[in-house]
Amino acid sequence: MASKKHTTSEVKIHVEGLTKDFDDTQVLRGIDIDIHAGEVVCVIGPSGSGKSTFLRCINRLEEATSGQIVIDGTSITAPGANVDKIRQHVGMVFQQFNLFPHYSVRENVMYAPVELKLMSKEEASATAERLLARVGLSEKADAMPSSLSGGQQQRVAIARALAMNPDIMLFDEPTSALDPEMVGEVLDVMRELAEQGMTMVVVTHEMGFAREVADRVIFVDEGIIQEQGTPDEVFGNPQNPRTQSFLSKVL
Repeated sequence: MASKKHTTSEVKIHVEGLTKDFDDTQVLRGIDIDIHAGEVVCVIGPSGSGKSTFLRCINRLEEATSGQIVIDGTSITAPGANVDKIRQHVGMVFQQFNLFPHYSVRENVMYAPVELKLMSKEEASATAERLLARVGLSEKADAMPSSLSGGQQQRVAIARALAMNPDIMLFDEPTSALDPEMVGEVLDVMRELAEQGMTMVVVTHEMGFAREVADRVIFVDEGIIQEQGTPDEVFGNPQNPRTQSFLSKVL
């Protein structure tokens, strides 16, 4: 089962008053949340509700319009924040796998730690082998990404994110670009990470996964958190009419 036993009172991510505008459109309208060490938070909601933007703001891939985001006690929204240093502790997996097509699977996993001079090539290679074993792809280490299925490529992308030894993992709809039969293999890897105590924020349409693995489910619509609670609370007895309407369409 999921990571509930790993959750601690330590706040890993503190978000306060987060807003994000794109030109005249306010996509996030004031997000407040604390995410604790070892917690698995699944973010659900309709398309265009601001879920992915919220995740991208946590990693400073998008600049917040206002509000603050604090990761491990360091404000990443403060002027002069060392974003690269903070990002080293936050892994992110996207809908698209974004692997380097001209590098082997092993080289893709090795790239960031070597490029950022965090590991020697030898150390990075050993780390890549260990992580590829962890995601069930040891035998594909020397293959090129184009020879892999979508599910395999996404598992490589997870291994690549883990190569930086992050203590927070962000997943932005990691299965939405996959054929249905490949979804399970990626969710299995994520499930294992949750069981091992990784702090995870997962934007997902996979309601079964959210119900099984999340410590907390957040329903976002129109740029704000409309409802949050345990999976049993949100899926079993949603209070907000918008949550009820959304779940009636997807469950």
